[in-house]
Amino acid sequence: MTQRSDTSFIHSEWQITVHENGEVPAGPDWRNEMRTLLPRLETPEEIIKHDHRSEVGKIHIGEVCYIVKKFTLQHSWVWFKLTSLFFPTLGEIAAKNGAALSESGVRTPRPSLLLQRSDKGMVNGSWLVYRYLKGDELKPSDVGDIVPFVKRMHQLGWVHRDPHPGNFIRTSEGLATLDPIKARRSTSPYLQAYDVVLMENSMPEAVDIYGREELGIYYALAHTGHTFIRKYRFIKRSIRNALGIRGSGK
Repeated sequence: MTQRSDTSFIHSEWQITVHENGEVPAGPDWRNEMRTLLPRLETPEEIIKHDHRSEVGKIHIGEVCYIVKKFTLQHSWVWFKLTSLFFPTLGEIAAKNGAALSESGVRTPRPSLLLQRSDKGMVNGSWLVYRYLKGDELKPSDVGDIVPFVKRMHQLGWVHRDPHPGNFIRTSEGLATLDPIKARRSTSPYLQAYDVVLMENSMPEAVDIYGREELGIYYALAHTGHTFIRKYRFIKRSIRNALGIRGSGK
């Protein structure tokens, strides 16, 4: 287990928290790098993904490739700015989950930097920087590997909450999960069964590989809950579309 030694400092208008510690090769001297690094983080070398939720890009620092994830919702949605006065931001949740999952023995990108910018006490900019994990994206046909990985997370006291094939990669050291922002510490049999129901959306064999008898009545309860949530989201989207209100995509 890697011993964490997080530090924080302020550069320009950004509050910067360094999570990276004790990795090989050692991380940069972030405080001294920031003057020239910040403009590069603003405009990554390559954009991998960009939607209303986030922008994800690549940047090289020395010979090491990093991912820069900018939480678009934290900048564009008043709700996320307002709730940052009382609750963790999207970036804080992602950084905490990434570090905690890794320390629990679940392979996932470890956070290196969390950059946050505030105005009137509300966070209106949240970026997460972490080392790029090289690997192959998984497909529904990889269900035989994905389900045991999620089941092991359950045994370690975590639920994934977003276990679709695109959220996993196959690295040289085995499977890893990406984007752990929805992951939660829990041993709830209902939430574990809910993970299985979510996997069934794209991988129907998931329940039999996991073990239908192990899930028991919670499998039926999770199915019912999932059906209710899907209907609720459909109704919510329909109302928003009718009123011309921009939604969150859910």
